[in-house]
Amino acid sequence: PLRLRPLAALLLLSAAPNLAGCGDKQEDTGGACTAPVADAGDNISTTLGSTVQLDGTGSSVCSRYADQAIYTWTLLSAPTTSAVDESSLSDNETPTATQPMFTPDEVGAYSFQLVVSDPTAQSAPDVVVVTVTSGDAAPIADCGGPYEGQVDEAVQLDGTGSSDPEGAALEYTWALSGVPDCSALDSSDIYNGASSTPTVVPDCDGIFTVSLVVSDGANYSEPAECYIDVASENRAPVADAGENTDYGACADNPLTLDGYGSYDPDGDPITYRWSVVSVPTDSAAGDDNFDDPTSPEPRFTWDVEGTYIFQLEVDDGSLPSAPDTVTITIAGEGDNHAPLANAGMDQTVEKTADCTSASYVWTCEDCEEATVDLDGTGSRDPDGDTLSYYWSESTETMSFTNRFGVMTTGVIPAQPAEYGTDSTTEFTVTLDVADCQETDSDTLTITYTCTGEAAR
Repeated sequence: PLRLRPLAALLLLSAAPNLAGCGDKQEDTGGACTAPVADAGDNISTTLGSTVQLDGTGSSVCSRYADQAIYTWTLLSAPTTSAVDESSLSDNETPTATQPMFTPDEVGAYSFQLVVSDPTAQSAPDVVVVTVTSGDAAPIADCGGPYEGQVDEAVQLDGTGSSDPEGAALEYTWALSGVPDCSALDSSDIYNGASSTPTVVPDCDGIFTVSLVVSDGANYSEPAECYIDVASENRAPVADAGENTDYGACADNPLTLDGYGSYDPDGDPITYRWSVVSVPTDSAAGDDNFDDPTSPEPRFTWDVEGTYIFQLEVDDGSLPSAPDTVTITIAGEGDNHAPLANAGMDQTVEKTADCTSASYVWTCEDCEEATVDLDGTGSRDPDGDTLSYYWSESTETMSFTNRFGVMTTGVIPAQPAEYGTDSTTEFTVTLDVADCQETDSDTLTITYTCTGEAAR
């Protein structure tokens, strides 16, 4: 659809037949100059996103006024959803606007009118139409996955994540590009293989590789590959003893281990078994230092600083996992560094209150309560220790929604107002941060200005 400007179009149609004889180049013979003649150039066809250069160089003006001629391009019509307008043209309404440029943002037709004027006269308008098509970029295939399956049970594939840059409807071609040695399947065994969500029934254990190619009717995508992990028998569980951690001087005692990342590929319930692999040279700790070595989250009591290595194995009742280890380092007190507090930037609050007068005496309401957002996330600890936070305020009149949060909201109570006066109160807010041993603090100032104004 076009965004039309009917009046401009009608004027153009009525004027054009009478101007056919005005297109010749003009020369200055020393006499009077004739009016300029606009030539907007030939109609243009292009693709979406390409830069378009209009061409008014065929226009003619009297040479006496060549440097003073003004080229004015007007958009007569465009696709209804386009944001292009005259301001999108470079150098418009200037002597140098003979070849302005713009970039189409929607598919469809753009009609531009050119009028050329000099100090004595103005040309009749001329029109050029720019037709923009979508182009034809290749679509993009997305075969979903990864998938898990069981022998002789259907697995549904999902290619609905595929797309076409121009929004064209897609055609789907699925294939089995790799199967285990035990399988007799090929691409013809994909049921409904021309749809976006076909199914395949694996015939044995192993990894099946599925590929998808999509087409927009003109171009084909690159193939996308995904995998189906198929097992008909029990698979061993996987142990995850957690992340290696250096607690510095801030390790809890007892410290807590985390094996909740462990899992069974078949979804079977698993049991846990923790053990000690290595302790510091002077340590007497061992498996007995666990409160419950069969817990996914046991607590371990350590006795000296240093490096401890723990091992986790899990079992699904039929098969044990491969062991996984985690290394925990506990440093001495001298290795700890103080945290660095950051309470954020200073803030200002401005409030007004209504005031009324009686017998030349002004009475004002209070300026209303105000809230400010406080953010201590810029605080840090050089050792990576966990920090605790505490917010306070010097006058002790502010309140906080959560004094102990890294982010909180400060509440300033209502303040008294005086007519015609800016009453300013400063609140100094302090953020204290601490690791297990050291602390640091930072402050910010909240400037609250209360102004009394005559009630309206």
